[in-house]
Amino acid sequence: MRKERLVEIREDVFDITDRMKEIDDRYLLFYNLDKGRYEVRLKGREEEIAVTWQGALDARLLTKLRETHVRRREELIKEIERSEAQAQANEAAARREAIGARSEEFMRAYWKSR
Repeated sequence: MRKERLVEIREDVFDITDRMKEIDDRYLLFYNLDKGRYEVRLKGREEEIAVTWQGALDARLLTKLRETHVRRREELIKEIERSEAQAQANEAAARREAIGARSEEFMRAYWKSR
């Protein structure tokens, strides 16, 4: 398998590369000629892609980087845990609802048989 053709972008019209450094100074921006997309990689670990970006290079890329940056890790974990807790609570409520309906059916059948 041949190595991908990457072009490092060190400066651009909108200063995206400089603004990326404000989020994480290890970020490097490349354009992948083979795939026709931008790729943000970490300095020293260029083989790993942090974010891929199709289309125009603009501030939306910075928003995506902020959303996925490791500094938000704790916040993201808490968000996932809250979501999971809510899903479990909803599931438990649905089970209680189902058990309640079955209990009523059982009690009606029991009292009819007496």
